[in-house]
Amino acid sequence: MSLVAPTVIAPGVFQVQAIGARVTVLASDKDVVLVDAGGIGSLGLIGRGLRMLGFSLEQVRLVVLTHYHPDHTGGLASLVEATGAKVGAHLHETEKVSGGERAPSPFRDRLLATAAHPAMRVLYGRAVEVDLVLANGDVLPLGLETRVVHTPGHTAGSISLLVPPRNALIVGDALQYRFRRLTPPASAVTQDPQKARESINRLAGLDFDTLCFSHYPPLMTGAREALSRLVQKLGY
Repeated sequence: MSLVAPTVIAPGVFQVQAIGARVTVLASDKDVVLVDAGGIGSLGLIGRGLRMLGFSLEQVRLVVLTHYHPDHTGGLASLVEATGAKVGAHLHETEKVSGGERAPSPFRDRLLATAAHPAMRVLYGRAVEVDLVLANGDVLPLGLETRVVHTPGHTAGSISLLVPPRNALIVGDALQYRFRRLTPPASAVTQDPQKARESINRLAGLDFDTLCFSHYPPLMTGAREALSRLVQKLGY
């Protein structure tokens, strides 16, 4: 697999390519926080991406999950084993990540969910204990000042992360940026589209200029204005 060069978003904010998703890197002094862990088998890609940025896996202190879907958590167990990092997730996601509750298929359609079930059991990977249970308004204990924003809809415990010192907002799968256009999350794998739109409305009230997504290149400037236009289009 060819290695995609990391994306420099702002001082201390980067993205590296993993399997199935992008992983956001928040770096401050000697500590590194990763947002999401990519799909199963992502450890090598994440490690190489960090080295290209001048960091190492040994510097990773915390992995924060935007939500439990396997393209964000499948690589978590290997990443934690390699780094000894703590894991943070929203209180509505912790049981799914730690194995106390079976994580459901991302697909809303029952036929698709049933068909995908055997693959999901593999793709979710091994359960990992959650050390840091997050709620709306929490500030991450390491790295750049980073605030948790609960954005339910894609999943019940989906979170975004606001990084005020860098005017950046990390939205996971709460938004898509396809063909240079912002849209709500993919309906086929969004648990509650109405709540997802309500979360988008709340995000539009935050102060930021850059949007970071899990599956698309970042929108580096004018992101808040673009999100305001989307909210108007959605009728809020």
